[in-house]
Amino acid sequence: MKHDRQHGKDGFRSFPGALAIILTGHMPYLRAAGRRPDGEDPLHEMIAYSIIPTLNVLYDLHERGMRPYVSLAYSPVLLEQLADIVVQKHFVVWMERWLARCEAALRRWQRQRQRHQAYLARFYLDWGQGVLRSFIERYGRNLVAALRELCVHGTVEPLGGAATHAYLPLLSRQESVRAQLDIGTLTVTRLLGRRPRGVWLPECGFRMGLDQALRLNGTRYFIIDPVSVVSDAQVTYLRPRWVAPRRLITLLRAVDASLQIVSPGIGYVGDPLYLAARRDRVTHLPIWRNGDSDTVVEPYDPYHAFRRAQEHAIHFAEWVEIELRAFADRHDRPGIVVIPIDADVLGRRWFEGVAWLRALLETVLTQQPFALTTPSPYLRAFRPRQSVALRDGSWGPGGDHSAWNSPASALLRRAVGEAEDLVVEMARRFPDAHDDRERALNQAVRELLLAQSSDWLLLLSRNDASEAHRPWEHLARCEQMCALAQRSSLDDADQTTLATIEEIDNPFTHLNYRVLTAEGVG
Repeated sequence: MKHDRQHGKDGFRSFPGALAIILTGHMPYLRAAGRRPDGEDPLHEMIAYSIIPTLNVLYDLHERGMRPYVSLAYSPVLLEQLADIVVQKHFVVWMERWLARCEAALRRWQRQRQRHQAYLARFYLDWGQGVLRSFIERYGRNLVAALRELCVHGTVEPLGGAATHAYLPLLSRQESVRAQLDIGTLTVTRLLGRRPRGVWLPECGFRMGLDQALRLNGTRYFIIDPVSVVSDAQVTYLRPRWVAPRRLITLLRAVDASLQIVSPGIGYVGDPLYLAARRDRVTHLPIWRNGDSDTVVEPYDPYHAFRRAQEHAIHFAEWVEIELRAFADRHDRPGIVVIPIDADVLGRRWFEGVAWLRALLETVLTQQPFALTTPSPYLRAFRPRQSVALRDGSWGPGGDHSAWNSPASALLRRAVGEAEDLVVEMARRFPDAHDDRERALNQAVRELLLAQSSDWLLLLSRNDASEAHRPWEHLARCEQMCALAQRSSLDDADQTTLATIEEIDNPFTHLNYRVLTAEGVG
């Protein structure tokens, strides 16, 4: 393919190094969940503020003849929701209500002769109409199909991951770890049209033994936080290393580069010209710039904010070039800077983030201070020369598992572990189930996967009870499905229960419960 030839070893050597942008993203299963605080709003916000604008950037550049190479590490459960007709329909309704709120705010501020607020309302109205128009007309409501086209063309490299973004180091059974990885790989392959060679570990969470599960999954490389590397002065984040010689490679995320973007104190997101999260009490629209809540803050102006985003993009490109040239001066092969950028930040928490991404890609593609790549072409050109020893770690506070392994989440972790034991036992007890029993066992595994999402542990650790009921609902349904699977036949009431739960929680339609007793997708 054309993009493979462009990424040959000779092509890389004409640059001081390469930048690999990993677009990460996750949202727990919120399909048809109702309105906030228990509803779909976070999913709709991610679609509107991040996913559609990011797609617009990639398609705009692609249509101009550029190749904005990026990697995509959206969680499989997020991709499943984006492909769901119910989610697509609800997003249109949500977006239309949001636009109606903008129109009402515009009329209100015009009556009150608040010129700047009215200017902002018009801006939001134009912006939102463009987002909805892109969703309906440009992408036909199917964002996964749009992502798939970019993957097939080779502009985007898909990465696999845990099916429901489970925090893998805390799963109690290897069967669960393998099931999360295998279902995640199969889902990404089915939806995006390319089997992923790499894996994005949720929260960069790693524990000893996880590398074996990755090898069984057929993974060729994965990305971790440098804290998981056994201390060695010779290890640099710009150089991939073997975890298992000739079988599994690890790349390290560039921590300083990530902080340059996302740190509220020193990163771009905290710039005083950018949009603050505070909203107007009446219209619920954000109208203020970043600032100390104890001081008088200035109204937001998108013109100045988007110009600042362009400046920050140029600054970031210069920063990356300096890092790569310094590395090239000391080594005989170019290095690679791996930058994960999460959809929750890019657009949703940092409104100008997508404009920054566009400016960064345009700067790199036109000025070519270094190569823009994805991990696979780089690894084909430069196989690692050395190995590395790993240890437990994550990108969480303290670099350990404590953010998900707190006393507040202990009860849920124990219940999930008990459910894992029950479902594995059922899968072994009925290896050849069919018809209703097979449906019930498939749904039991589906509910277990949804209960294993890392979101629930993190929320409990933060004493956030807004969604605390969700994992317990999935666990209750899991147990209910196991009970149905043990019956010789189902009566009408049981049939109704099974069909209802299958409709409520229906991601991973091709799931087979036997994945819990398999040895990996290979």
